[in-house]
This record gives sequence, C-alpha cells and structure tokens, in this order.
Amino acid sequence: MEPARSDRPSALRAGLGAALVAGLVAFCALRLQVVTDITAFMADVADPKLAALSRGMASSELTRTLVLSVSDERGEPDVAIAGAQALADRLQDRPEVAWLRTGPGELHAEAIHNLYYPRRFYLLADEAAGLQDRLSDDGLRAAARELRRQLGLPTSGVIKQIAPADPLLAYPAQLRRLEAAQGGGVALRDGHFVAEDQHALVMLATRSSPFDAADQAPLQAAIEAAFAEVDAQSGGRLVLEQSGVARFALAAETSMREDIGRISTVSLVGIVALFLLMFRSPRLVLLSLAPLVAGVAAALAACLALFGAVHGLTLAFGATLIGVCIDYSVHLFNHHMLDPRGGPRQSARQIWPGLLLGALTTVAGFAGLAWTSFPGLREVALFASIGVLVAALATRYWLPDLLPMAPKPGWLQRRAAAGLARVVAGMRRRRSAVAVLPAVALGLCVVGLPRIEWSDDVRLLTALDPGMLAEDERVRTRVSRMDAGRFVVAFGADEEEALAGNDAAAVRLRAAQAAGEIEAFRSLHALVWSAALQKDNQAALADPSLPARLDAAFVAEGFRAGSFAKFFADMSHGPDVMRPADLAATPLAEAARTFRAELDGGEVAVVTLLRGVADATALQARLADLPQVRYFDQQGMMQAAFGRYRARTLELVVFGLFAVLAMVWARYRRFGLALAAFAPAVLAAATALSVVALSGVTIGILHVVALLLVLSMGVDYGVFLAESRRDPGGFDATVLSVLLACLSTVLAFGLLAMSQSPALRAIGVTVGLGVLLSLVLAPAALVLVGAGEGKERG
Repeated sequence: MEPARSDRPSALRAGLGAALVAGLVAFCALRLQVVTDITAFMADVADPKLAALSRGMASSELTRTLVLSVSDERGEPDVAIAGAQALADRLQDRPEVAWLRTGPGELHAEAIHNLYYPRRFYLLADEAAGLQDRLSDDGLRAAARELRRQLGLPTSGVIKQIAPADPLLAYPAQLRRLEAAQGGGVALRDGHFVAEDQHALVMLATRSSPFDAADQAPLQAAIEAAFAEVDAQSGGRLVLEQSGVARFALAAETSMREDIGRISTVSLVGIVALFLLMFRSPRLVLLSLAPLVAGVAAALAACLALFGAVHGLTLAFGATLIGVCIDYSVHLFNHHMLDPRGGPRQSARQIWPGLLLGALTTVAGFAGLAWTSFPGLREVALFASIGVLVAALATRYWLPDLLPMAPKPGWLQRRAAAGLARVVAGMRRRRSAVAVLPAVALGLCVVGLPRIEWSDDVRLLTALDPGMLAEDERVRTRVSRMDAGRFVVAFGADEEEALAGNDAAAVRLRAAQAAGEIEAFRSLHALVWSAALQKDNQAALADPSLPARLDAAFVAEGFRAGSFAKFFADMSHGPDVMRPADLAATPLAEAARTFRAELDGGEVAVVTLLRGVADATALQARLADLPQVRYFDQQGMMQAAFGRYRARTLELVVFGLFAVLAMVWARYRRFGLALAAFAPAVLAAATALSVVALSGVTIGILHVVALLLVLSMGVDYGVFLAESRRDPGGFDATVLSVLLACLSTVLAFGLLAMSQSPALRAIGVTVGLGVLLSLVLAPAALVLVGAGEGKERG
C-alpha cells in the first residue's frame, strides 16, 4: 500500500482535524459524568402537578429511605436485635447517611407528650360536623360516659392523671392516631424496632438521590462489609434483607455499564475482524474508526455541554453508532480502492451527494425522538444526530487526507464486489423470482401486523432481579404494608394550603375505608393538622356556654361539679397551634418528611400512602370536588403516558416517511428511482415488527422507536444503490459497501439484543432484523423497478 500524501495542505488539514478531535476527547474526559436515573426515560403524565410530583418524589425522603431487616436463623429476637444494633453502630457515621434509627429513642414518650398534650385543645375533631356533634349537649354526655368507662378499665392509670385537664380525651385520641399511623407490624422490644416478633429493623435515609451511584455504591459496599463482620461475630446465624429504591438503581447502573462494555467490545472486535478480512490493512481499519471517534466525541461533548451529564442508556445507545458511522468510511474505502478517481479527495467528492443524503435520512429518524416527552430520548436524539452528521462530515473533509493516494484492493475485496454485482445481474435475469421477496415480506405484514399486542408497561424499561424484588416486598410488607406507587396527594402553594387539602382528603379517605374502597391509609394528618383546622377547634372550645354545659353533662353522668375547671384554665394560656416545623425536634421528624415533597416553583405536595385500593374509580369520584387533591396511581399513569407517546411516535413515523420521501424525491426526481431508494426500508421495518409480533413478543414503545431507526438506516442502502445509477463505474463498490454497512450495523445494533436491559434489547432485535431485511429488499427493489438496468459491471 502506498504511503499517504505528504503535501502541505493535506498534512495541515489532517493535523487540524486530529487536533479538533483530540480537543473534544479531552473535554469529554474532563467533564464526563454518567447518570442512570430511569425517570429520564419516563414520559411526563398528562397532569402537570402529578408530573412534577413524579420528578419530586424521585429524590424525596420516601425514595431515599432504606430499611435493613436483620433476623436470626434460629428465630431468637434478642440475637437479631443485637446484630441490628451492631450493624447500625458501624453505619451511623457514614458520610452518605442523613439519619439512622433502630428505635424511637429514649425521649420518645416525653417528646410526644410535650408536643401534643399542651395542644390537645386544637385536636378535638378534624371536620366541622364532628366538632359540632362532640360539643353538643348529647356529645358532651357521650364524652362523659366514655370517660367513666375508661376510668373503670384496668389500664385507667394514665386516664386518671389527665382526665381533670382533658375530659374530652383529645390527647389519648391523638396517641391512637399516632399508633395507627405506624402501619405494618412494627413494634418495640427493648427500645428497638421489631417486625413480626423476630426481624430487627434499621431505618436510614441517604443524603443523595437513590439514583446517585457515586454515593449509593460505597454505602451498599459498607452495608455488606459491616454485616459480614457482625454476622461473623454472631456465629454466622444472621440474615440481612433490604428494601429501598437505591439497590435497584445501583443494580440497573451496574448492568448498564456491563452492557456498554460488552456490546461496544464485541461490536468493535467483530467489525475490526470483518474489515481486516476485507481490507487486509490494520492501518485502514484504524482509519475507518476516525469518523466514528469524531462523531462520538462531538455528540458526547454536546450532551455534556447542554445537560451537564450523559445518561448511561444514551452511552449504550451511542455505542451503536459504530455500525452507522463506520458505513461512511467503508463507502469511501471501497470507491477509492475499487474505482479510483484521482485520489481520495476526488473519491470523497464523487460519493458525497449520496453520503450526505444517507446521513440526512438517518438524522431524520433520530431527530424525531427530539419531539418526545422523554428527556432521555431527547438526549439520545441529540447524541445520535450530532454523531451521524459529524461522522459524515469527517468522512468527506478529514478522512481523505489520512488515506494513501492509490491503495491496492485485496483479493477478497475484488472478488466479493464482483460476486455481489453478478448476484444482482442474476436477480435481473430472474425478476419473477425476485418478486417473491417483497411478496413474502408483504405476506408477513398481512399476517403479523394485526396480531400486534401493545404493551405500555413502564417495567419494559428495566430488568429487575426477581429475587431482589421478592426480598424488597418482604421487608416493605413488614414495615408499612402500603401499596407501591398509589397515593392521594394534596397540593398547595405553601405548606398550610397543602395541609388543609390533606385534612380534607383524610376525612374522605376514612369514608372510603368504611365503604370498602380502600383497605387502609397512612397520612401526615395523623401527625399534624393545618393551622386553620386547629384554630377551628380552639374557637369551638372558646364558646362561653361550654363550661356550664360540659359541667352539667358530666355531673349528670356521676362526676362532681367543677371537676374539670383545669381544662378551661389550661386552654387560656396554651401554646400556639402546632406547625410541621414543631416535629423537627421529635422522633416523628423522619416520618413527617416522608409524606412531603417539594415541587418546582416552591409548591408543596403532601402524600398519603394507600393499601388495598379496591375501587379506584369510586375513590377518585369521592375526591373529585377537592380541587387541590389528586389520586395518583404511578404505574397506571405512566402506562397512559407511554400509550400517548406510542401514538405520538407512530405519527412521527408517518411524518418521517414523508420527510424522507421528500428528500429522496428532491434528489432523483424520478418516481421509480425514488421508490427503489425509499420503499425497501418501509417494507423492512413493517416486516421486522410483524416477525417480532408473530414470535409472541408484546410490542412496546421502544419497538416503535426502533422503527424510526430501521427506516432512517434502511433508506441509506436504497440511496447508495440508487446513486450507482448516476455512477455506473462504482456499482461493484456500492454493492460491497451496502453489504459491509449492513453487517457492521447488525454487529452494533443487533448485539443490543444481548443487553440485560429490555429497552436496549427491544431496539436491538427490531433494528437488527430490520436492517437485514433492508439488505435483501434494497437490491430487489432496484432490480424490479429497472433503475439499475445496465449500470453494473458483472
């Protein structure tokens, strides 16, 4: 092979290009930050408030909380408690831990008493009708009978102490609300949280988002190391189970990184082996990667500059640009070596119109993703579009200056090109047999497309370990027993407004529970009421007639007159109403924060957890007249959002088809030639989807996204072959380029089928199959429309 040219302009251009690429690579290396937040690939739900809540809850205290459950194989709770405490001691001072609890703490009872008892006057009833009933004459008589009943119980010691200052028993009622709010089977044993009498619990919250692997990975490693040490000291009889979002996010990122490394490596090795076999030159193989490196570096730099980070799925998806961008190098190599035109720059100039049209049709497919409501897919659109365009430009203006002036083609390269040209010539002689190919594809479409089963399940995006899921469910059931992803949410411009909505929602939820619409709920309402509701209670108790009426009612039930004067005396100099901030210095602080989320613009959301939603429609109807309250089924709403996006993407497919057809028509201005360039990709995409459906796989949103990619890349093959009509001498090189382009694309996209991620796997199967079909149908279309008649050399 001859050496590359050493003329000054070429060397200058080559050096400048290398410097630009090196600068981009350095920028990416310095700024690289990979994120794995799966919510980036979840579409916004239709309700803006619920969309904001979904984003806010992604890093809320609820999702940042981990529960560690320690048990003893022999079922001895004391051993489990000792192990849990030892584990907590080792994790307490970790920098990733915001707070950690193994029990309520020594000051629990005193703190609760000091918080609620002085404010019992504000906590009598949480609805106007109930307050009125309790303070009516009949209600006061009923309160007197209840007090007398409780004073007769064996557990009356506490009641006797507080009765003179709390005859309406508002404080004991609040204690019962707090007890009910704990939910689950959590109890106390020697000051430690214990579930089901044998599982000792350690509850902690991380400082960072559960999707921040930089913090979560060291913490998980510390938990495993600390437990191994504690278990060894206990004789190896302890069992640790965990519940928390962070574990799944960390597992997803680990799997994603492994996918990126595996797919990129196998793709690159496969392509290098293929090119070495074809071109017999390690130097050409390395040069074929130059446009790819330029494209990926430019795309990654753009994402880092605009978004500050790049998503792991974007990198995994971007790795497939190997199979797209390298097509341009192959096209130039084959034309320069098999049909030389006076040097590599002349060869690049000759193929540039087809190369540019192919790049633009590919970008049209990727750019359609920019119109989605998935932030992650918009990032993919930017990455791919910039990568493809820069790779095409690098092939046209940089790569020629790196190539030898007159390289000699290898034996296999010449024979393969000539053999493929003879195959196309043979296809022309047997057009009736060739017509069977699109006929079979159409038949598959007729049978397969009606059998498509659509699925908008958000879980198609991730692959969750069944064992980890079962463990998470066991621990979560011990602690809260609440349904995952189902909430009632009260929104407010500030905290008071959100609390007022939450108060109203709690009243409706009690009625829903009584009606069997839900099994249970946990609400911030059990901990704190809105200031307005508390003041309503205070105002009702300030009725001037109440002291006399209460005294009369209780005397009628056997109490001495004047027994409850302290109640009214305390009310006159009690503290101000309770605010959420008052919980901060108590053991209830962490529980209160799990019910609260900050939204964009300073809006506050108060979340109520639900269990056993039996009639969601009736529940929504019950809440319908509360304007600031919503029922939120996260999975259901995400599925609805995916369904809307799927429909939108199908519209983009149709729009993209017209856009690509317009590009092709503008280039060729002949119906037959434009059809030969355009139709194979459309038929290949539809056939690929049909085959996937016939195999029994449900079709998700990412299969639809893959259709855009099949269309954009499949049109490249039709365009390259159609261009051969304008350049008869280069037909052999074109046919060989199309074959190598298809094989390299299958090695890149098709290998996504190896991914552990269902999202990437869906794209890999659909695109891999689609481009293979495009390879078969593109030359068949060229033959059937007669567009290449007499143009090839056989």
